Amino acid sequence: MIGERGNSLVVIENGRLSVYCLDDQLTWEVGRLSKGNRPDIQMCSTTVSRKHGCFQNLDGTWFYVDHKGRNGTICNGRRVTFGISGRTKPVNLHHGDVLIFGGGEEAVINSKTVWTVFLEKRIEAPWRTENTKGLRHLTFSNNMESVSLADPEKGIVIEKQDGIAIYMGDITYLAGNMEVTAG
Repeated sequence: MIGERGNSLVVIENGRLSVYCLDDQLTWEVGRLSKGNRPDIQMCSTTVSRKHGCFQNLDGTWFYVDHKGRNGTICNGRRVTFGISGRTKPVNLHHGDVLIFGGGEEAVINSKTVWTVFLEKRIEAPWRTENTKGLRHLTFSNNMESVSLADPEKGIVIEKQDGIAIYMGDITYLAGNMEVTAG
């Protein structure tokens, strides 16, 4: 099922996709699993700190709070910064916000970073993958409309009411009523 009211976080790391229904708890710790540290959203990349940050619900609004991880967090192409005297400065999340963990100063999507997208809807439909390696022109469609892209950037999200596609270069992730074709 796609589109029901709720909040989700889609996480892609090293080709593995996970979906977290954020409304299941008020705070979700993010970090690398290690001895004595079991974050709610576990990431394996060595560029992600053990206690990297957290997603937090405050009075129905979701925020990301960075814990000053060494390799930082990027939100919508900009590095998450801190307030006066280095105090934590929460990022107010909105539907479609993309966060990249462990990329340093730039929005780099590679095998050492973790890509995520915050969605203000539930995604409980099964995910499937399509091999899009080497394809430069793609068409994303459902039964009613389509979007054609030439040389799309990694991490682009295409949403329709009843489906979603996430293009990551060699692989495209699809859920619901969404298809991808060359051309």
